[in-house]
Amino acid sequence: QALSVIVFTCFAPLINQTAPLRAMAAFEHCLVKSEEEIGFRGEGLESGEDFDVAPVSLRTNGRMIRVGVLSALAAVVGTVCLVGTPSAVMFNGGASAITGLSTSGDTSRQQALQYAAQEVTQGSNLATAPKENLNDGNLCNDDEEEHGALCYAKCAQLAPGYSFRQSAWTCCNQAQCPFMSFSCCKHDYGMCSGYSIAGMKEGSAICPHAPGGCLNDEELFLGLCYMKCSLLTGGLNPYRAEIDGCCKSTGAYCLAEEGVKDGFNGMLITNSTFAVGGGCADSNAGTPCQPHPPLTSVTESHSPSPSTSS
Repeated sequence: QALSVIVFTCFAPLINQTAPLRAMAAFEHCLVKSEEEIGFRGEGLESGEDFDVAPVSLRTNGRMIRVGVLSALAAVVGTVCLVGTPSAVMFNGGASAITGLSTSGDTSRQQALQYAAQEVTQGSNLATAPKENLNDGNLCNDDEEEHGALCYAKCAQLAPGYSFRQSAWTCCNQAQCPFMSFSCCKHDYGMCSGYSIAGMKEGSAICPHAPGGCLNDEELFLGLCYMKCSLLTGGLNPYRAEIDGCCKSTGAYCLAEEGVKDGFNGMLITNSTFAVGGGCADSNAGTPCQPHPPLTSVTESHSPSPSTSS
């Protein structure tokens, strides 16, 4: 019953609030009020014999519940802060707004889809291999090195003077260094960050990937090559946020669909047309129209060059 009162009392004001700041104030007020009504402070419990231990346990439970609820509230506040001014940026229509596409949102969506349909049916003249050294024995892009069957940005570029990669997060100044050495190695730990990133040809802060590379009109996303959102949408939604989704920006804005009247300023458009490779309608079997793993054929020649065969 105590939890039911808190949930009903606390969340009812939030449902109809269009300004998060006012909702947060109501939220904090209702917590105090709920404690008083339920008796978390132990008022009136000392008089009954059956409640000798109740004041302490109720106060403890009350503090635990309040800490949990306030932690959830802090997470909400953090999310709102990520996208800007809470009163106008993320919540501008209220949760009671009618679900559907706004006129401007529908227009923007249709424009992006028209660009995508044209790219997919007519083909892109950019579905070509990037300029790479095809005879250097490196299956990765020229700005990458292979380690543990994955392609990483070269240590020589990430940490000048420490050009020998020893692990996903370690670059050393000589080929052999003691494990976890700090005398001849540098360490930068992270998941798809620090030294554990792909080369800049594949984008900024991209995860290490399987050997090979994408075509000039493609971008690497979750280990596969997709046609660039900037090309598919004519620059309207240039950031890939999902396998079939392109966004106008990055971050929390891409959690909601663009133009939907749901109270959020979403900037994401999702459509199956976006889930394609860069080689559509070019009559070239070597440039796939489906999303695909990086191609080793664009980073290394499988036949010996004239200079090596002579």
